[in-house]
Amino acid sequence: MLSSFEKNKLLFMGKEFETNAYGMCRVVEYKRASEVFVEFEHPVCIVKTSLGSLKKGAVANPMKPSVYGKGFMGVGKYSSLNKREYGLWSSMLRRVLHHRNDSSYKDVSIQQDWYDFQIFAEWCNNNVFLNSKDEKGEKYQLDKDILGRHSRSYSSETCCFVPQEINTLVLSNKYRRGSNPIGVVYCKRDNKYIATIRDGSTTRVPKNLGYFDNPIGAFNAYKEAKEDHIKVVANKWKGRIDEKVYQALMNWEVSLDD
Repeated sequence: MLSSFEKNKLLFMGKEFETNAYGMCRVVEYKRASEVFVEFEHPVCIVKTSLGSLKKGAVANPMKPSVYGKGFMGVGKYSSLNKREYGLWSSMLRRVLHHRNDSSYKDVSIQQDWYDFQIFAEWCNNNVFLNSKDEKGEKYQLDKDILGRHSRSYSSETCCFVPQEINTLVLSNKYRRGSNPIGVVYCKRDNKYIATIRDGSTTRVPKNLGYFDNPIGAFNAYKEAKEDHIKVVANKWKGRIDEKVYQALMNWEVSLDD
């Protein structure tokens, strides 16, 4: 006479079940009602579940893209309960894949294996500055522009964690500022070009660096002031940011292409 375990094993082994959102899966191993292994084919993945969840269709394929069309949870120890890592990952995917009318992200890409949350989360946890905080108690932000200045890519080589002050320090706003060089505005009333800089002061009004007859003269004034300011900020955070970030800022050169 067969035991209940043997009956269930005979009954469910090889049987296919429809899931609520991930298509069909097939039982490939039955150990007990609380430990059933099923295989998905699109994409291929074997998942541990329970018989109760299987009957309800409440089984997910972690390899199937489910976040902004490309991101997937992957197989591993990290989940959406890892709120810091998941928040960074989903925000990155949203900016790149769901930017709509934000043209500043139209040519930005993501390292291919970072669509797998497990790989991205592991990279985060190998970074000592993941949970660092600034003077206001705000956690450092994920930056792709300092180490990978011309790459336009989120990747393990270009990304780092920096305080907000540094994260916004080298933004060019190239897609929003118009045809003038960075740091330069045209004054129609005076027919002059004005060099301005935001130097971290409490006022939101940019500092005026002077009036110039042409945009290049104004840009050169901005370039000198901006590079000096970047060095000041870099030295302020020295020892509290990655050494590679510090060196990149100390050697930063503002160009007309910014």
